[in-house]
Amino acid sequence: MSYPVIDGLFKVRSLDVVAEAGAIHALLAGRFAQRPADTLAYVVSRDSGKTWQPPVFVTGPDTTPVLARRGNDARLAVRGQRMVAVWQAQGELPGTGPLHSALSQDGGKTWRSGTNPASGDSTNNQSYPALALDTKGQAHLAWLDDRDEQGDAQGLRYTQSNDGGHHWQPETTLDPKVCTCCWNQLQVLPNRTVAVLYRDTEPHDMRLALRPPESARWRTDGAAVGDFSWHFTGCPHCGGSLAATRTPQGTTLHSLVWTGRETAPGLYYLNSTNAGKTWSAPLRVGDGDSYGGDIAAISATKLALAFTKHTDQGSPVYAMRSRDGGRHWSEPLVLTPPDTEADHPRIVATESGFRVFWTEARPGGGKTWALADFPI
Repeated sequence: MSYPVIDGLFKVRSLDVVAEAGAIHALLAGRFAQRPADTLAYVVSRDSGKTWQPPVFVTGPDTTPVLARRGNDARLAVRGQRMVAVWQAQGELPGTGPLHSALSQDGGKTWRSGTNPASGDSTNNQSYPALALDTKGQAHLAWLDDRDEQGDAQGLRYTQSNDGGHHWQPETTLDPKVCTCCWNQLQVLPNRTVAVLYRDTEPHDMRLALRPPESARWRTDGAAVGDFSWHFTGCPHCGGSLAATRTPQGTTLHSLVWTGRETAPGLYYLNSTNAGKTWSAPLRVGDGDSYGGDIAAISATKLALAFTKHTDQGSPVYAMRSRDGGRHWSEPLVLTPPDTEADHPRIVATESGFRVFWTEARPGGGKTWALADFPI
């Protein structure tokens, strides 16, 4: 376990990490010395997280302050030298604001501003972005907004950019009524299908929206990702995680979801071999005090997941591995001291194994970020 040192950074508000082409890329929102407000910065490690290059600021000292926080993190997508960042910025009212975007075409050395992807939302308040770049360099983005003014729910929107995030197409509504404050995840699958994992409203189970390659039509009629029939009137502030692997038979989707269903709360692993039409029986990997999980895959057989667990002492980070494609999982291994107050772990697959990242409370207030190796 280690604490990366980034020049000038002394408080972390938001964290996203991407492993790509032998490097680990991170997008950090927080307080930097000599900066009057929360700022967004890009950093990269080319030695599996042991050392990090100096930060490159995505937002300048005169731009709108960053509103992104853990759970509503700023998002980073990387494909070769092309990178896109999307985040929520502070608006006119406290706790609200529009999405902003920025792009780099030189491997993160320089960044320039893009446009607001949510051009059709007059409320100017969008949050919980999920972002990916495909093999053609097209950017795909999903988020939540309440342009329909429903109050107790938001709509799940999607758009794409064909020029790496500089301009965005008119948005599409994937689901007009979803949970108001759970994070989403978007992935481009090996066959270029776009997949968005999100939490529904009634019941409060996770669902998957899919768009096949070269198609404008989305499918949201698949089975719930964990058919728990959880009926709940509030918001659990907990999304899910998605990973995809390839086998000779096709693509397998792996998902880690949380439910608060009274009779069986906790974290569950599921997989689907038919593009989300059906899912395996939920396998419980964490009890009702387990929370905020993430999953990653190195190969069709080698998977790992990470989560936090609320205890009387704190909220330490745990990790588990599977070496048979998710059929069986190891016992949870604690990665932090038991009194650690950690949250929102992220796990990425590298050539040398898995790396787990998280933020944790620091003495005197604020948060720092940390990482740990998790061998294959």
